[in-house]
Amino acid sequence: MRRKILMGVLALALPIGTMAALSPVASAHKAPPNPVSCHVSATVSISPALSVKGVLSSKGKTGTTTVHVTYSSCTTATGPASVAPKTLTILSAAAKDKAWKTDGNSKKGYYLGVCSAFASKTTAKSLGKAVKNMLVAGGTLKGAKAAEGTVGAEVGFNIIGTVKGGTYPTASHGASIAAGLLNDANNTNLIGGCTGGPVTTIDIDSGNSTAVL
Repeated sequence: MRRKILMGVLALALPIGTMAALSPVASAHKAPPNPVSCHVSATVSISPALSVKGVLSSKGKTGTTTVHVTYSSCTTATGPASVAPKTLTILSAAAKDKAWKTDGNSKKGYYLGVCSAFASKTTAKSLGKAVKNMLVAGGTLKGAKAAEGTVGAEVGFNIIGTVKGGTYPTASHGASIAAGLLNDANNTNLIGGCTGGPVTTIDIDSGNSTAVL
């Protein structure tokens, strides 16, 4: 269960990528011809808050996760560069709670914000739609593939893709993003199933998270 929740955390924390598969993605890929390298920070806000029981809702209703990404200390081979911040909105549909007995919910009810269901296929599908053809570094991110991995000493998420067009177009799968989950009390509670109380944000370690676009 902890692994499933962690995958959900990483899925929503990373605004550029897709959770189409959780199997490792090969790290070997062509280097970008003229990459821009940045540190990445992000604020992730979840509504309604994630909790053990979630919120009883109805079919067709949605919850919202807002991800605001900021790039800093960006450089290229020729000097400093600027990459505009991005805001991504991900909608997650109300769903039946598969762990309804454990969570103390109704088998037939539709819920939002159930912590144990955070890594559902519905969440992954919503994320995939949200990042389709996302604009990054003046171009468009194509063919993004994501996998669980390590970012420094932290559990994190690694993404490869291709930026087409713009100032810094990359070769095939030359773009990469690595985001680490900050080791703090809030994220520990989330990974543990929200048993310590509701979770409204996800914390990303900006000191360890990077992007090459």
